[in-house]
Amino acid sequence: MTCKITFDKNNGIYTAGETITGRVEITMTDLMNIRHISLNIRGKAEVRWTESKSYRENGKRKTRRVTYSAEEQYLNSETFLFGQEGGPTIQLPIGMHSYSFACMIPLGVPGTMNGAHGKIWYDAKVKFDIPWGFDDTFKKGFTVIPMVDLNQDQSLRMPSEVEKIKNYCSWSCSSSPAVINVKTPQTGFAVEENIPITISINNLSSVDITEIQTKLVRETVFTSRSPRSKNKMEKTRITYQKCDLSTERRNQTIDLTSKLTVPNTLLTERQSSIIKISYHVEIAVYVSGCHNTARLYIPVTLGTYPLSPSLQTNTVVPQIVAPITNMMPPVPLPHPSPVPSPIPFRGPMALPVSMPPYPVNNMSSNAPLAPYSSDDQDIGGPPPSYNEVMYGWQENKQVEHEPSAPNS
Repeated sequence: MTCKITFDKNNGIYTAGETITGRVEITMTDLMNIRHISLNIRGKAEVRWTESKSYRENGKRKTRRVTYSAEEQYLNSETFLFGQEGGPTIQLPIGMHSYSFACMIPLGVPGTMNGAHGKIWYDAKVKFDIPWGFDDTFKKGFTVIPMVDLNQDQSLRMPSEVEKIKNYCSWSCSSSPAVINVKTPQTGFAVEENIPITISINNLSSVDITEIQTKLVRETVFTSRSPRSKNKMEKTRITYQKCDLSTERRNQTIDLTSKLTVPNTLLTERQSSIIKISYHVEIAVYVSGCHNTARLYIPVTLGTYPLSPSLQTNTVVPQIVAPITNMMPPVPLPHPSPVPSPIPFRGPMALPVSMPPYPVNNMSSNAPLAPYSSDDQDIGGPPPSYNEVMYGWQENKQVEHEPSAPNS
């Protein structure tokens, strides 16, 4: 027996709100007694890490391991391709059986990601319910890109500015401070866009400024629910630029601009309650001698679509004044009929209910067999990270055996 899950998109990458379509092809070389064959489209977040805790017992110091974990489900749509749940035992005939399916991905689900302490994954799972035996399961993952529309938040169009006054002390006395000012024209950016950064420094101290670094940093916060709520943060430097000021180190005033290009990376994630992703621009000012580095931070948001050009104009619309004449009184307009309230969403995340992956057709061994090509290779495997989005899929099927309850 073989089972092949194929998505109509060869790269297996979908955007939230899209409908995932594909087919399941089962080839039987022998008769098999089963209760049913089911297809489950799933999406889930998992958080897990372990820490060491010290405690005393009978006056002795001991250490134990504590595991923090949490789970959250975003998509769970199941349909039966053959047979029915709780039905009688039936035989799956010899031959090839093909089933098409379609399932809408909810608009507000988070995107696929893999971190050090958790992950968000999506897959399609086919299960053979075998009585008095072990169930066979076949899985194939796909990638979901979240829908983060920067134009929905007008505050992202506003410029951002931070300023810091840094005092550098020596053994004998403290010198005058250095005033550091950093600006960005906006705080919302999309992949492959540039983040322009303007840096102005008024150095009134006796310390030389030797180098300035600008970085785009991602912060991923994992939140556990068992045995209690606790956060675990992971910081990742995405890209950076270094400015050498060896020739301008003694200048009192330093003005420069830096540009960080947003690479193909994970987007800002706020939909999940146990895995959140945020970004900020970090500016580090390095000086000579034994002094602490001054650091400034500007939060930014990475989205699916860039900000559209502003439509604000200063054009004055001319007013047309008509001469006063004897006019008929205006006819009252009918009152608009009330609009019914929208149907509320269901689920813990208040997301739209997804469409079940309805099978479109069922070809048994008595019907004409669908053409099968050996070139139709499986492109399955675990969902890729965003840095692997453009590199396609690799062959990787997983077969699991699960114990099944005997037929009553």
